[in-house]
Amino acid sequence: RLRSPMLVANAWHARADALSSLVVAAGIGGALAGFSFADAAAAIVVGAMIVRTGVQFAWEALRELIDTGLSEDEVKAIRTTLNNTPGVINAHEIRTRRMGHKALVDVHVQVSPRISVSEGHLISEFARSRVLKAHPEVLDVLVHVDAEDDMDPSTHFRHAPDRQTLLAHLSDLLGPGVLLLDEPVFHYLGQKVEAEVSLSPEVMADQAFLHALRNRIAKALEADPWLSSVSLNCRVAP
Repeated sequence: RLRSPMLVANAWHARADALSSLVVAAGIGGALAGFSFADAAAAIVVGAMIVRTGVQFAWEALRELIDTGLSEDEVKAIRTTLNNTPGVINAHEIRTRRMGHKALVDVHVQVSPRISVSEGHLISEFARSRVLKAHPEVLDVLVHVDAEDDMDPSTHFRHAPDRQTLLAHLSDLLGPGVLLLDEPVFHYLGQKVEAEVSLSPEVMADQAFLHALRNRIAKALEADPWLSSVSLNCRVAP
């Protein structure tokens, strides 16, 4: 139940003592009955038992030293638990390694790219908690949250700009006279960035200015190296 190698080794020690005693008794009985080879045969059997048990435990100890992972069935069960977690689209890149009689798990979970950072973090905590409860052999789970399937090469944004560079670029795109009430929200999806911008009610109420702004943005996006779309939203200032 505890999967402790020390307890298992002690149990096998007791079992080997009992079995070897039976073999020795059989050898002595055979020798007394006139079969002179019985004693030597019993010694060979006992020696083989000791060697076999020693090799078995040495191999299991070596597997722990080289970070052997869980079995395929155990990994499949963990993947099922993760995929059944509300909010998880797909669990992939599951890596496991044994540490004593327990196991450590690293996994990537894909969530919706439209949710907030805090919700993505909460989903990852739910996934971690479900694995720990459903799989007692797991000691800890490290969950990495993905907005897209990072196994798909088409989603890799190899030259993505940092936030400050993108903010300056967006400011130039919007032009003067545009007051941003909040920090823009950037969605790095595919190989482009989608921007969500909150404008003041005064700007949103000026239909002529807003129409010209949208036309200027649409024209600039046709050849923009980073942005794929810019959404203009109205947010009441505090």
